[in-house]
Amino acid sequence: MKSILTFSNILFLIFFLIAIVTLSPLIAISLGLVYSLIYSDYSQSISSRINTIPLQIGIVLLGFTISLTTLMPIISSYAWWILFFIIFSFILSFALGNIFKIDLKLNILLASGLSICGATAIALIGPLIKSSNKFIFISLAILFLFNTIAIILFPFAGKLLDMSIHEFGIFSALAIHDTGSVIGSSLSFSNSSVEVATSLKILRTLGLIPLILLLNYKFNNVQQTFTFPRFIIYFFIALTITNTFDISYSLIEYLKVLSKSFIIFGIFCIGLQSSKIKFKELSYKPLILATIVWITVIPIAYFISIS
Repeated sequence: MKSILTFSNILFLIFFLIAIVTLSPLIAISLGLVYSLIYSDYSQSISSRINTIPLQIGIVLLGFTISLTTLMPIISSYAWWILFFIIFSFILSFALGNIFKIDLKLNILLASGLSICGATAIALIGPLIKSSNKFIFISLAILFLFNTIAIILFPFAGKLLDMSIHEFGIFSALAIHDTGSVIGSSLSFSNSSVEVATSLKILRTLGLIPLILLLNYKFNNVQQTFTFPRFIIYFFIALTITNTFDISYSLIEYLKVLSKSFIIFGIFCIGLQSSKIKFKELSYKPLILATIVWITVIPIAYFISIS
């Protein structure tokens, strides 16, 4: 039997413990990136088995700690802005794709990822439109690059611009693509901004439902069923439970720490996923398209958040 006390396993455990103890998204993703550079194959094996499970668990646990009293005014104020962002980003991305003469299916993948929820949208829509693995890879690689930049740089930008906790939560939910990166960025900025960021990002993810129904109608003669991300359903169940029953303050505080620990583990796994990305294989047109869209929506998100 092969020993588990290999240097790769020991280093993984050390990096993991450092990430959990510090509870820093920046440290977590940095350690994941470093480990993936040292042990590329092992990182792929770990990330493929674990995937986004820790992150999803963390998001569900976070649902137990959010009060609807503070949440509902934020959602009611920004629901229309979320809808605007989804439609604007999708149309802009799709229009640029036509200008750059990008393949239709790759164009749809990029537009979906950039407008709604990044890798989750790509993973669900790719098989639905019968996209090639190459197009899925290109889309995921671009979104991974953007998400890593967001986790590292956005909190510094928020502090430089002297944004409040609520402002940064709104800004990150609008400007960042993946839910995990939204949470990671907002955690780096402030623990209190996570509730705002997560709630608005979950609301944004609901845009997948009409998009998937529309694409299913267009690309499939026989109507297929699709599996909506279960962690979002569980998040709303947790939200309902904590706002229906009297949960003790100490338990809520414990769930906050537990949620943050799982989220940090998930962000560490995002860093590990960099071993899958071969950026030299990317073509420049999709990357330019995505960059233009992101550069366009970031200042819009900022001005909405501070308005």
